[in-house]
Amino acid sequence: MSEVLTKYKSFTNWLQQLKQMPDEYWLVPIKDGKWSVGEIVAHIKAWDVFVWDERVAYFVSGSEIPVKKVDVEEINSNAANEAKSGISKNQLLDEVIECRQVVAKKLGEVPSSVWQERIEMGSKMITLCEYISGLVEHDEHHRTQIEEFLTANRIDILKQKV
Repeated sequence: MSEVLTKYKSFTNWLQQLKQMPDEYWLVPIKDGKWSVGEIVAHIKAWDVFVWDERVAYFVSGSEIPVKKVDVEEINSNAANEAKSGISKNQLLDEVIECRQVVAKKLGEVPSSVWQERIEMGSKMITLCEYISGLVEHDEHHRTQIEEFLTANRIDILKQKV
């Protein structure tokens, strides 16, 4: 549990480094038909909010997560629109970092016993630890995409591997 939470929390260190990225690349798609770095970052924030608002309480209470259709496209579309709304790169990064820190702090207050309790989510049983571990993998997927984009554009802002 503590290792997963540490990885989840430490993603903010990497996000902080993105502030060094030149603004002119912020909303450039990372590949044809893909999101920009800004849209990916807003997407991460949107899902952190979703996780806290729509998932964690069920783990804490031990309740089955209600079967209701999550409109992934709507969440992602709203996030992409936020990135393109005129919000500055640094303001969006600050918001995402703050959101992740708040969620990580709240997760840190969840009793360790809750982290290993299985609850039903759809057709499978899952623990909070496994769920947050999946989010860490999601972070890594997007980190890799962004780092490949930065490398392809010869943007050297990532001084250290976090």
